Amino acid sequence: MNPLNTAWMWKQDDGEIWGLTVDTEKQRVEWFDGIGCACGDSFAIQTAADFLAKGPRYGEPPPDVLSEIQTTLKAITAT
Repeated sequence: MNPLNTAWMWKQDDGEIWGLTVDTEKQRVEWFDGIGCACGDSFAIQTAADFLAKGPRYGEPPPDVLSEIQTTLKAITAT
């Protein structure tokens, strides 16, 4: 099995840089905004279960990124 991705960054349509990391142990998504965003504190936290049930609450990941995030979250919540 390939290792799971746990961090992403992308550019929104408005030019803003967004990102998130997945805390696999706590089963949550930590949201970041701004360039170099994964270096500091997240501005919001979303549970993996909430993300899978309701989708992303704070940003709009591109379809390929969203698919990867969902794959990771499904894998960590299946255990």
